[in-house]
Amino acid sequence: MTAVEPQAAGGTRDQLAGALAELGSLHAEHRDVTTIGIPVEALEQATHAAAGTPGARLADMFAADGEVTVLRLVWACEADEPGYIVTETEIVGDQYPPLSDIAPAAFVEECEIYEQFGIRPADGKPLNRVMLPPYGGAEFPTLGHRPAHAPTEVHAPHVVGGQAFEFPFGPVRQVGVESLYYGLVTSGEEVVDLYLFTWHKHRGVEWRLRGKTAREAIFFAERAEGLSAVAAGWAFAAAFEAAADVTPPPAAGRTRAVALELERLYNHAAAAAALCQATGLSVGQAAAEIALERLLRVNAAAFGHRYLFGIIEPGGVSRAPDAEVLRRELPGAYDELRRTADALLSTNSFVDRLEACGILTVEQARRLGLVGPVARATGLATDARQMAVMAGRPYGDHPVNVVTANGGDVFARFQVMLGEAAESVRLITQFLNSGTAAECSLVPLRAGSGLGWAESSRGEVLAWVALDEDGRITRARLRPGSVRNWRGFDDACRSQNVFTDIPIIEASFWLTVAGMAR
Repeated sequence: MTAVEPQAAGGTRDQLAGALAELGSLHAEHRDVTTIGIPVEALEQATHAAAGTPGARLADMFAADGEVTVLRLVWACEADEPGYIVTETEIVGDQYPPLSDIAPAAFVEECEIYEQFGIRPADGKPLNRVMLPPYGGAEFPTLGHRPAHAPTEVHAPHVVGGQAFEFPFGPVRQVGVESLYYGLVTSGEEVVDLYLFTWHKHRGVEWRLRGKTAREAIFFAERAEGLSAVAAGWAFAAAFEAAADVTPPPAAGRTRAVALELERLYNHAAAAAALCQATGLSVGQAAAEIALERLLRVNAAAFGHRYLFGIIEPGGVSRAPDAEVLRRELPGAYDELRRTADALLSTNSFVDRLEACGILTVEQARRLGLVGPVARATGLATDARQMAVMAGRPYGDHPVNVVTANGGDVFARFQVMLGEAAESVRLITQFLNSGTAAECSLVPLRAGSGLGWAESSRGEVLAWVALDEDGRITRARLRPGSVRNWRGFDDACRSQNVFTDIPIIEASFWLTVAGMAR
């Protein structure tokens, strides 16, 4: 396990933006986001250029309906100069170039865009159902035009073929676990293939956000993935602030960061408890859950809510932490987690189940655009907290040491989480010493668009909003970290694992189905 110091600024993002602007036109450059218009005939070339740039990663792809459908690709540039590049392409008709052939990370978004807007890649590839349930019918609301034909793989055949067969598992699994359908292709023990149905949790969050004000939207964003309420709320608030050209007060930014790191701490403790449960270690599970409960009580004492809802507001925060409570109670709660982790790491029966289980390579993580501890466990130092030059970003003054590992297995992911927990405690202390407050800048109601982001315990969260003249949403996009990482879960399960490894791998990814289906 290693900690990576923040890199010095360079010019990778400017160079890529310049190359893309030569294929189209520069639309806007604001703070850390450059927006470039790309004509559809140059979209493949532009995607090749961005995907082939070292340090550039496809972070998201989504569409918006209007007089014409606009396709947007969001590229994160992290290698030298941090920031994002957004390309905008008008799509006339119902097809666009097959971009996932160039950037495999785009495939899930291609499926989602087809479900919601009825446009698809021109190569005719099968597109899976990932968000909309098959039972919705013709009246089920979508963000744009309905697809001409339903997505494929709604019902996969349950047949025995040769020595392998499909084992259906879910969507109802156990108490307290989200609905998720596994199709496990197995020969009886080794997992040959796996596919997921994630649409059972779809609530139409982006559809419901249309017409909402900034304050109303934060309420929905926090609940899209409840275990990432602070991160999703921060990303959404930052999108509104970018659209309105507003900077939160510095003390409010530090308050957001304290809440974000507390959210990271309790999620990593919950993941440790889930790993113990998956490996049958009941004593370890109980110890981890004691640490989790203590951290949740610290949240409630410091901010008034165990899961940190209601803190983020457009322009700032609604409440400040009780600094004395955090200074008094957080060290003991973290020590509980650290003692549990030390005991687990010295338990051979636990460590043996984690090592060489659910392996992902750095090439897979890079190709699929993975984020968070899942990516960092392969050696990639990707972390949205490094995008610190954006106005109001407290991590600019208090840089994060990004914790990475090189194994790419469950054990590496566990090590990264433990390292990040220690880093969160260090950062919280620094933010409190620099001063926190419940302050808000006024966010004017006006037309515009903006991109916001935050680093949740699962990885980068992105939000994009377009606003009308009254400051109400005409299109909102929310992309939690789970959306990026479920695609890596498939590959991890196929890497020479047996049937009983699957719950362990799922616990180490610590994703939510709600964040994927939202």
